[in-house]
Amino acid sequence: MSTVKTPHPIKAIRTPKATPAPKATRAAPKRKKSKKKQSKLPFWIGLGVVAAIGLLVLYVEFFTEKKQPIWPEGHSPLGNTILGIDVSKYQRKINWEKVRDNDVSFAFIKATEGVKLKDSHYERNWEGTQEVGIIRGAYHFYRPSVSPEEQARNFIQTVVLEPGDLPPVLDVEVRGKQPLNHFRGDIKEWLVHVERAYGVKPIIYTGYSFYKDYLEGYFDEYTLWIAHYNVKELQMQRTDRALLSFWQHTDRGVIEGIRGPVDCNIFYGTKKDILKLCIQPKETIDPKDSPKTAKAQR
Repeated sequence: MSTVKTPHPIKAIRTPKATPAPKATRAAPKRKKSKKKQSKLPFWIGLGVVAAIGLLVLYVEFFTEKKQPIWPEGHSPLGNTILGIDVSKYQRKINWEKVRDNDVSFAFIKATEGVKLKDSHYERNWEGTQEVGIIRGAYHFYRPSVSPEEQARNFIQTVVLEPGDLPPVLDVEVRGKQPLNHFRGDIKEWLVHVERAYGVKPIIYTGYSFYKDYLEGYFDEYTLWIAHYNVKELQMQRTDRALLSFWQHTDRGVIEGIRGPVDCNIFYGTKKDILKLCIQPKETIDPKDSPKTAKAQR
């Protein structure tokens, strides 16, 4: 019997495992150069400076007294007007010699207000003006809510006028709640009482608008002293129906000898003219000794 050789099994050929390709290494990202942070300090400093300047401007504009010239535009010591002031306790102690040396020729001095009030600096100012040769006048601040007769008595008992003094002044600035005719009648009553006591017509002081609204045409026989600020010239003229003599052109004048602001006035005329308006030489007028005054007080 024949023998068959079986072939040897074919060995499987092993294919070598593919070696994985090396992974590509990523380049490390370049770091951005960090910008230095700019300081905000200069900005805040600048903002603070601007704010400080703004506050300073506001303070100067609204909270400081603005000096104004004592002579209004178009007037000077070389013209046909003379300069004066009006004062009260609010100007405190005044050096009247220095005031006189600053072109001041006359001064109105607050004496009384209402029924009982007497200005605490009246006597000092009254004597001080006379000592240095400043023409003086006294005024009463009118209160419409109280008796005009009692207010006149307050003034009369306080003020003694001498030759060379200006006539007494009624300062009318407050309207009150009275009917207009009653208000005007009371003003007239004060004026009549005071004229009887001193023998001279008083001067009326008031503001321009107040005069136009309430007084114009009713007190034509009285010398007028009108306050009107921030205008180049008073919008009034002297006529037979408006005996204008004084213009108060500012309440913020600065004069050596007075601490703080002061009211400044112009008299329309020369010193010779204002002396004609003053009480003429006779006897000293002490209204408390006048029989007419005694009768009016009863």
